[in-house]
Amino acid sequence: MRRFLIPLLALLILPGVIVAQNRDTGDPPLSVTNRERTLRFSLLFDGETVSYRVDRLTPDGAENVVIERSPLGIARGTQDFRRGFELVSASPVTELSGMYRMVTGKQLEIRTRARQRVFTFRKGTGGLMTITVRAMRDGVAFRYGFPGAGTQDSLIAESTGFHVPPGRAWMQPYQRTATWAPAYESEYRNGIPVGTPAPEDVGWALPMLFRTSDSWVLVTEAGLDRTSYGVHVQPRAQDGVYRVRLPEEEETYGVAPQAAAITLPWTSPWRVLIIGSTLGTIVESTLVTDLAPPQVFGDVSWIKPGRVSWSWWSDMTSPRDYEKVFPFVDLASRLHWEYSLLDAGWQEMKEGGTPEDLADYARARGVGLIAWYNSGGAHNRAEDGPRDLMVDPETRRAEMKRIAALGLKGIKVDFMLSDKQYVIGLYQDILRDAYANRLFVDFHGATIPRGWQRTYPNLLTMEAVQGAEQYGDSMFQRNAATYNTIYPFTRNVIGSMDYTPMVFGDAPDRLPHLTTNPHELALSVVFESGLQHFVSTLQQIAAQPEYVRRFLTVVPTVWDETRFVDGYPGQLAVLARRRGTDWYVGAITSDTMVSVAEVPLRFLGAGEYNVTLISDGEDVDKFAYATETLIRRDTMTVELAPRGGFVARFTRRGAPEPDTPAPKPAGAPTPAAGPTTRPRRAP
Repeated sequence: MRRFLIPLLALLILPGVIVAQNRDTGDPPLSVTNRERTLRFSLLFDGETVSYRVDRLTPDGAENVVIERSPLGIARGTQDFRRGFELVSASPVTELSGMYRMVTGKQLEIRTRARQRVFTFRKGTGGLMTITVRAMRDGVAFRYGFPGAGTQDSLIAESTGFHVPPGRAWMQPYQRTATWAPAYESEYRNGIPVGTPAPEDVGWALPMLFRTSDSWVLVTEAGLDRTSYGVHVQPRAQDGVYRVRLPEEEETYGVAPQAAAITLPWTSPWRVLIIGSTLGTIVESTLVTDLAPPQVFGDVSWIKPGRVSWSWWSDMTSPRDYEKVFPFVDLASRLHWEYSLLDAGWQEMKEGGTPEDLADYARARGVGLIAWYNSGGAHNRAEDGPRDLMVDPETRRAEMKRIAALGLKGIKVDFMLSDKQYVIGLYQDILRDAYANRLFVDFHGATIPRGWQRTYPNLLTMEAVQGAEQYGDSMFQRNAATYNTIYPFTRNVIGSMDYTPMVFGDAPDRLPHLTTNPHELALSVVFESGLQHFVSTLQQIAAQPEYVRRFLTVVPTVWDETRFVDGYPGQLAVLARRRGTDWYVGAITSDTMVSVAEVPLRFLGAGEYNVTLISDGEDVDKFAYATETLIRRDTMTVELAPRGGFVARFTRRGAPEPDTPAPKPAGAPTPAAGPTTRPRRAP
């Protein structure tokens, strides 16, 4: 009893600390509850250490534990704020609200509102630490801060943890390979028990998705800038707690330190928990960009997301050969795609023409070129070129100025391969210099999104996923359908994902895909990316029915709205996305048996919609085609082949056609063996 009373009495005499009921909201002391009164973050201080818990509140007043008591604390070189400090003050609850616009993402116009409190702690007679907490409709977040002015120090440790109740988890091992790490491209673990150890001693990557008895929780990070490093998670959840872990010492081959250099005042990235009773809250959340710093650039009207043709996937030598690349520019022009990618080795192009010649050719056909670069320097050992042009600031700016003068529109920068502060700073330097030269950016071999697409709108997408490049790997080939149905609930939740989808056939050095062609086509809707690189060969695309090619001329990469329709990670994903008045539905399954997807159309607006459905046909390479008219009270029922999928486009009757011109589809009957839609009208 004495051990409990002493800390409580100490709190009672601290000036400004609220230990009685929160006078602003009527909530318990040292807590923050969102405006909807569905989530509560509670700070727990015992006079020596600080921890927290998160509860989901039900309408009948019950509290369901989402995160059990979990540790907080952070250490810098000169002071350790993991224990042995005192609580100085707890601010009143502040109401925050705002609106921002994205260039690309799952939603363009985003309104935010949150409740926030700042808790301040003192270490002895010296420095201060703050913990800022925000509670929002779809989650909670917190971050550390060190007040002060001008003091330089280093960030060396963090004890933040996440004590998840028993349940299931979808997690990706942090990557270690013989030549580089990490690229966030290892295989997700599908529905493993919470607390399962990581397969390697470097731990688990973010984001992590959990299903407990009554909640879904996605854990990640947001608002990372050049003043810190990115974190991942320890390999073992000791006592049920997943604790954060610094970047690995061996990353960057010793070029940069593991610790981060900081200057006070300083704030950490946000530790983010997206929380809901259904997967819809997870999929539709914009919390990662909500918490990111606002846009730092002025005019962004020139930044255009789009679809990209790509020669390298089917012929890795093609970027060196003008004769092999220009047909992909023609493909982009015919299908009204905005861009074509010049991949690794393009600087050596000599056969039949030069990169300058190709730039002229593409410009004449209304296609923008994107150029690939190795991030270069001593922090990676990948030899593909061009390399060593992105590290040195003067060299980087000169190269960007040169290619912008040729008319190139963007750059794809690869082999970043570290979450150390040095590389985090390099990301942001590249984005700023690219903007100055009116170039957009795609990062590959990269870290996960942490909200940078809001802050730097010329960042259109990032890889950080095991995608279609991996069809040379038999493990990926066997499990691609399962991974594809995990990504919409994990990796793609937190930002644009350059999976490079749509494999319609086989290619040299690639294994045959086991997913159906409609499954592959559906990835253009199920996966969100500001740049959508389509990987099929010229011949494969030419061989598809005209209605498939027609769909590829109109499918957007920019979405006004995203809705979760149905699904479960590792099994099924059905998403609806809106562009203007048109809706697109994509569905994929990992099932090895024939299954059925039911799609309630409540997301539609008023009126009738002309529906075009492209779904599984009589075998893995065939499509079925159907059209009909439906309204929002209908439910569309579609059969899915093993590892199958479908896309459906809903165009409101009387609405104008989209801006992108395209030939009218010839249409085709549904094959007798193919699926049909069976509208079921709701009462």
